[in-house]
Amino acid sequence: MKEICEFEEWLKQIEQKVNKLPVEEKLEVIAEEIHSRYGARAWFSEILGKRWSHIAGWGGYDPTPVHQVVLLPRYGITVEREKIPEEEREALLNFIKQELTG
Repeated sequence: MKEICEFEEWLKQIEQKVNKLPVEEKLEVIAEEIHSRYGARAWFSEILGKRWSHIAGWGGYDPTPVHQVVLLPRYGITVEREKIPEEEREALLNFIKQELTG
């Protein structure tokens, strides 16, 4: 239970950091926070048809193995999935979606 509270507090801190930032800057901060907390590299892309165009990211450009997730029709994330605990992964993705639409 303590980990859940700590995770939720971490998300609140990120929400405060990214408040009123443009989308690309928001995503850069979120990618940096993901890397800092989990050691996982994350890249955000704008989806243009079948092409994913990099717009923000953290931790170099050669992740293995990676997982691509469509967040919204226009945005996706490529992330080192296994480094993020399963119980936090969905909540984190939902938080990112909320930041992109809010």
